Order: sequence, then structure tokens, then C-alpha cells
Amino acid sequence: MAAPDQRRPFGAELSVAAQIVRVPALCCMSVAQEHQMLAAFNRYGFAILRCAERSRSRQDLLSLRRRFGTPVPHPRADRDGIVPISPAEPVAGFLGSTRAEHLLHTDGAFRDRPEALITLQCVRPATRGGLSVLASAQAAYEYLARQFPGRKDALTEPDALTITRTDQTSTQPLFRHRDGVCTLKFRMADGVSRVVPRPDVRDQYAELCRFFAAPANRLSFRLATGDVLIADNTAVVHGRTAVPAGLPRVMRRLNFDATGPTCRHMTFGFPTSPTST
Repeated sequence: MAAPDQRRPFGAELSVAAQIVRVPALCCMSVAQEHQMLAAFNRYGFAILRCAERSRSRQDLLSLRRRFGTPVPHPRADRDGIVPISPAEPVAGFLGSTRAEHLLHTDGAFRDRPEALITLQCVRPATRGGLSVLASAQAAYEYLARQFPGRKDALTEPDALTITRTDQTSTQPLFRHRDGVCTLKFRMADGVSRVVPRPDVRDQYAELCRFFAAPANRLSFRLATGDVLIADNTAVVHGRTAVPAGLPRVMRRLNFDATGPTCRHMTFGFPTSPTST
């Protein structure tokens, strides 16, 4: 995989347009377009592929398997691993299927081994609301290091946080360190999940939630029809603003274990030493 020192933190000031790569379709990116995607992903942890051909978008999304590896199971996934996301089909216990705001999180936070790579395909955007929201785990880590000098490593201990949804639960560190690389697994208490930080890290967890809620630390944008968001689930938290009543919004989620050949050239996680943009 690519060196983590390529990764940079970001906030609301980042240009979303600079992260967009225009391609004819996911199944037929040129070498130059793949390099553009990798450069965007490795620098900030996400890229947006803007596809010109949209007539077979579902099959096009599935073509990413040969690049990114095996789709990761999900309770609502179909036989191909795709999870439909639409407020027209709400499912109890799954906030993404409702109209409510989906607070920032990493996918798979209820499991001990979450997926590394997430993709989200826009089938039909909402005309109002329903904005995608991203934030940088690296920026949050560096902020906590300044706010709690000498204490941030408490969040790396194996019982720092317990997250539960229905019959899924995981007790875990928020941040994990390995070979100079840090990763995040995170969820806020959002009405469908129960989040219990260890008593001595409650203040740090609360500050982390405040950091991710601050507008200056969040990048908000609307995906266009056919756009595919690709993000590092270990270094970027994601969410969605509320979808107003009566407005449709249709997405497809397909997450991967990052074992595909393209992933050898992708950065996952972020360096533990502070880095300037």
C-alpha cells in the first residue's frame, strides 16, 4: 500500500472540485484517470468519480470488485453486496435508510473488523438536503493531541469504547496504531446506536464528537447522478444531512475489504505525527 505520509488532514475549506475525477465509466478508466483517482484518494482519503455513462450504473458499480477486492457483508445487502439507501424504504435500526440526519461515523463500527474501503453511488440526489458530509480523522487526532497532551493514547486502549446496535456490539479502541499508521473506528450516539466510552475517556470522546460537529471541520457537498464516492473508512468519517419529507434520494452502498490489486497503491490510515497541509 502507498506510504501514509501522503495523507493530509482537511476541513471545510477543501475544494471538492479538486477531488473529482471525470471518467467514461467505472469499468473503463484509463491509466491516467486511475492515477488521478489514486492521487486524490491518497492525499485526503477520498475521491469522487464522475461517470459520463450511467445507463448500466449498477453493473458498473459491481465492476469495482476487480479493483478493490471482495464486498463486505451487511445485514441489508443484496446477493452482490450492494446496500440500497433510500428514505422510501426505512428499516428499523438503520439510520441511513431514514430521512433523519446521519451523524458522522465509520462503517462497520459495530464489528471488531470493519471494512477498509467504502463506495457510495448516487442514483438520484435529493434536490434539497441529503448532502454528503465528510471529516478527517487525522485532523481530529491532531486536535485531540493538542487538547489533551499526554492523554490521547487512552483512546487507543482496547476497551476505550463500546458500541451497540440491536444484536451487534463491539468493544474497541477509537484509534489504533500500527507501524507508524493510525486508524479510526467511530460512532456517535445517534438514536439507533448506544455508545459507552470508558469513564476516564468520556471527556475526550465528547470533545471528538464536538470536533466532528463543528462546521469548520466538515466538508459538505451534493453528489450528482452517477457520481461514486470512494473513501478510506479508516481515515475519513462520513454522514448525511437530513432529507426533507417528500423528496426522493437514492444511493447504492458497496464496501470492500481492500484486497484488490488497485489497493496496493492506496493509502489507508494516516501518519501519527502532525502534518501540515
